[in-house]
Amino acid sequence: MGLKHLLCLLLSAAALTVSGVLGEDGTNEAYGWTRESLPVLLETHTHLLNIPLFRGQEEDEEKGRAKTCGIECQSSLPPMDHAEQERFLGYETMYENGTRTHTDVSLQGFNKTSARTQAHSQTRRKRQVYGADGRFVISDSHFITNYPFSTAVRLSTGCSGVLVSPKHVLTAAHCIHDGNDYLKSARKVKVGVLQLKSKRRRGGRRRGGRRRGGRLGEGEAGEEQMMEEGKEQNSIDGDVAGGRNGGKGRRRSRIREKGHVAASNGIIGEGGKRKGFNRVRRSAQPGRQPVFRWTRVKQTRIPEGWIHSKRSTNSVSSDYDYALLELKRQVKQKPMKLGVAPSAIPLARIHFSGYDADKSLLDGRGDEKVVYRFCSVEKESDDLMYQHCDAQAGATGAGVYVRLRQEAGNAGRKGKWQRRVIGVFSGHQWVEVEGGDLRDFNVAVRITPPKYAQICHWIHGDPSLCKEV
Repeated sequence: MGLKHLLCLLLSAAALTVSGVLGEDGTNEAYGWTRESLPVLLETHTHLLNIPLFRGQEEDEEKGRAKTCGIECQSSLPPMDHAEQERFLGYETMYENGTRTHTDVSLQGFNKTSARTQAHSQTRRKRQVYGADGRFVISDSHFITNYPFSTAVRLSTGCSGVLVSPKHVLTAAHCIHDGNDYLKSARKVKVGVLQLKSKRRRGGRRRGGRRRGGRLGEGEAGEEQMMEEGKEQNSIDGDVAGGRNGGKGRRRSRIREKGHVAASNGIIGEGGKRKGFNRVRRSAQPGRQPVFRWTRVKQTRIPEGWIHSKRSTNSVSSDYDYALLELKRQVKQKPMKLGVAPSAIPLARIHFSGYDADKSLLDGRGDEKVVYRFCSVEKESDDLMYQHCDAQAGATGAGVYVRLRQEAGNAGRKGKWQRRVIGVFSGHQWVEVEGGDLRDFNVAVRITPPKYAQICHWIHGDPSLCKEV
C-alpha cells in the first residue's frame, strides 16, 4: 500500500472518529436549535427621502489594504447602548419606481450586553482561495434545482443571495449600495432562480427532491456525500465538463443517497473514484438543462448601520452588510429558514452556495452551475464570523447556514436536522489581530437576535410573528 493511500485511510479514520464524537454534522449533538425570545422591533416614524442618484461605486478589488478592528480590538469597546442600537436598526426602503423612505424604529426587550459597537474601516479585494481550492461545482441539474442548493439565487448586479421566503432574498448590502448611494446596477435589479427547462408530459408526474420513505432528497444527499468526500479530498478541478450523453444513455430514476455526486470534472463514486459523464448523467438529457427565471425586485431594505450619514459614526460598517430584496412575484423553490446560531459553544462548520464567477459561467453555453463549500469558523465576534471558506467574486451575498438538530421531540426522541441561514457572506477583509498584526479572512455577517427581529419584521410586517426564533 502506497504512502498516499495510507495517509488517506488515516485521515478518513480520524474524520469518522471526530464525526462520531461531535455528531453527524461535526458539532456536539447537544448543540442544536433552541427557542429564543427576541427583542420586539416597532416602527415609530417614516419619512420620504430624495430619489437616489445611483452613483454608488463598485468595490475596487485593487485598492490598498486597510485594517479592520479585530476581535481583540472589539472586546475593548464599550457595550452598545439602546439608542445607538435602535439607530443602527432603523432602515431605508427603496421602491421599484426609485422613491425611497427612511423608517425609525424602537426596540423593546433589547439586552444591552448582547452587542458592542464596532467602528471599522474596511477594504475588499479579490475573493480568496486559501491553499487547495475546496469548492465543489454542482452542475447536475437535479442537484442544483433541489433543496438546499436551489435556495442560492443570482442577482443581476453580479452577486449571490439566498431565498428566505417565497418572495424575499437576503444578500449583502454592498451588492446594491456602497454606503453613500445605490449602485447604478441596482436601479432595476433582478433576481435569477434556477429552474429546469422542460415540457410537462401528458399524464406525467414531475419528480422533485422530496423525501421518500425517509430518504434524503437529491440535493441533500449530494451535500452530505460531498462533505464526506471533502474529508479526504477537499478540492476539485476547476475545468468545466464538456462530456455529453447525446441522449443515448440509459436514464437512472435517481442518484442514490450514498451513490454518485456530480462535480465539474466527473462523478464521484463511493470509493472516491471519478467516473466520466459518458456513463450516466441525467442533466445531460435533452430539454432538462437548468435556466434562470428572472424576477424584478419590488423593494429593497438596508439597515441604517450600513449607510453613511451625518448621524452615523460608522462609515460603511461591515457589521450591517446585509439587505433584503422583496420580489414582485413568488417563486416555487423552497426557501431556507432564518436562524440565530446558539452562542453556547463556537460554531464548528458553516456552509454556503453561490455563483462564483470563475466557476459558474465558464463556457457561456448556458450550463449554469452552483458552487458549494463548507469550512470551520476560525474566529467569532458578536457580529462577524471569520473563516477561510474558499470563494471568489460572485459569491458575495450568499446565505451562510448551519445544520443542527431541532429541539428534542416526545418520548426522548432526537429532533430532526434542519438547516437555517445564520449569516451573509460579505467577502474578504484584513483584520487586526493580537499584537497589531494584520491577517486576512473571508468574513460573514452574523444574524444576531436584534438583526433577526429586523429582518423578520421586513418579511412579515407583523411584530407578533417575530417574538421568538
